[in-house]
Amino acid sequence: MLIKKLLSWLLPYTCILCGHPSHREQDLCLACHQDLPTPKTSCNICAAILSAENNMLICGQCLQQARPFDATFALFDYKTPIDKLLLELKFNQKLVNARVLGELMADKIQSTWYKTRPLPNVIIPMPLHFQRLRERGYNQAMELARPIVKRCRIPVNIHACQRIKPTAPQATLTAKERETNVKQAFTTNKRWDNDHIAVIDDVITTGNTMREFCHLLKANGAKRIDVWCCARPIHRDD
Repeated sequence: MLIKKLLSWLLPYTCILCGHPSHREQDLCLACHQDLPTPKTSCNICAAILSAENNMLICGQCLQQARPFDATFALFDYKTPIDKLLLELKFNQKLVNARVLGELMADKIQSTWYKTRPLPNVIIPMPLHFQRLRERGYNQAMELARPIVKRCRIPVNIHACQRIKPTAPQATLTAKERETNVKQAFTTNKRWDNDHIAVIDDVITTGNTMREFCHLLKANGAKRIDVWCCARPIHRDD
């Protein structure tokens, strides 16, 4: 603790949003933290924002079509400044953004999401295809998971699942093309019998990629899958 305080004095924390000293042991000041776009009431299964008159806590699409995951927890709405932080993380190597967002997710896991429910027994970051991993140099989902693994003491598995198909960005495709784009994109060399898995990713947009990956895990024995993401769009098209 003394060493940590000494380091914070020698290398003070700087807010990743306003650039000013944060005056706390995190690279995010209190004022900027309080301004972040916290999601409103959302679907327990897919985290889509629910209409004011929906008091079932499950959206119409999840009622009509079974999902291969059991719950989705979204930290923020995908809008300013979260979109900027995630784009900087993906394309500008701003790994400090992953550390801060991962710390905020760990806080939420402990204080709210799993306050009264058992934690998953393994975390799986959404796999990147090896070509994209080589280009980027890191998997942003794994970088988000690091603070959670440290704080919540949940093991992470980055070796048992692979993305074997290079895919085009989902946002550039039509609904039908999105399904084909991610079809059989993943493989696993492990049985997940009776495992409670948390799959972590930075942002869920169309949801097709996450569904395809979770289908694979469920087909290989996973008992329960919870999806963790930093952000979910307010409006969706899946």
